[in-house]
Amino acid sequence: MFNSNDITLYNSYYDRATETTKYKRTYLHGVDWQGKQATTVIEKGLLSADSIQIFIPYDVNCSKQYIGPKAFKRLQDEERDLYFTFKSGDKIVKGIIDFELTGVKPNNIAYLEDYYDDVINIISVVDCELTRHWEIGGK
Repeated sequence: MFNSNDITLYNSYYDRATETTKYKRTYLHGVDWQGKQATTVIEKGLLSADSIQIFIPYDVNCSKQYIGPKAFKRLQDEERDLYFTFKSGDKIVKGIIDFELTGVKPNNIAYLEDYYDDVINIISVVDCELTRHWEIGGK
């Protein structure tokens, strides 16, 4: 693996007190970001199947500790500053960005996706214990 990329991860969670979706931002340094471009010709035109794979070592350079998605969901709000997780629907941006995602315009997902290149949704997470890394699939 070539672990020369950095990413910004946004973990979403539901805040019962405000009845809104909130996000915790985490910076991960030293990951391997690989993009694939695939196009298929169909009767009605071209069908794009671009995808991203991110390989993240267990010992990734990060100020937080990894925990599973269900454990992350159970955390109190102030505890979430100490942990990160990977789950479907969370956002990843290639690079280190200083953007506070609050869900309220102009700090919402639509703006994040319009303003920054390489913003993906996590669609799959594979825990590779033998080789001590996670493989994150995104689109």
